[in-house]
Amino acid sequence: MKRISLTLLIVCISITFLLNFAMPEFAGKMKDNISSMNILYSYSVTKSFSEKIQETIEMASVPSGKTETRNAEFRSDVKLEGTPLNIRSVVKESLNKSQAYKAKEKLTGPEKGFSYRRYYLTKNHDKGRYTVIRTNRITGKEKVYTGTYYEPSTQDPIVKWSRDEK
Repeated sequence: MKRISLTLLIVCISITFLLNFAMPEFAGKMKDNISSMNILYSYSVTKSFSEKIQETIEMASVPSGKTETRNAEFRSDVKLEGTPLNIRSVVKESLNKSQAYKAKEKLTGPEKGFSYRRYYLTKNHDKGRYTVIRTNRITGKEKVYTGTYYEPSTQDPIVKWSRDEK
């Protein structure tokens, strides 16, 4: 086992040397590929949901008898708190992807008896804690990282709705 670990370490050092000194023109092109291969570390990510967070945005208010056309463009993104840069991508890979909402919409005012119709968009996020265990493939040494995540909810990440008011 130690012989394989030593061989792997020598190969990693050789690749690094070749890319950075012998062939620097390829270093920039290969850097992302090598880091994404996770040669030195393996990662285990667990997440625990704690609460649903909602953010409501008023898109428009249309008076009775009127019609408006609006371009709507919103994003519901992943957000991390307390996350070191070296594990951000590992954590993001385990979360729901960002959601985008883009549309050109015809918005109409309410029926008679109401003064206006308000149009809303609600972004639903799941908030929780994550734990990442990073294991060194050569030494077996583990390091634990924790933090908070916000991800678009799996069910109804973005909801459009309206309310008629007098």
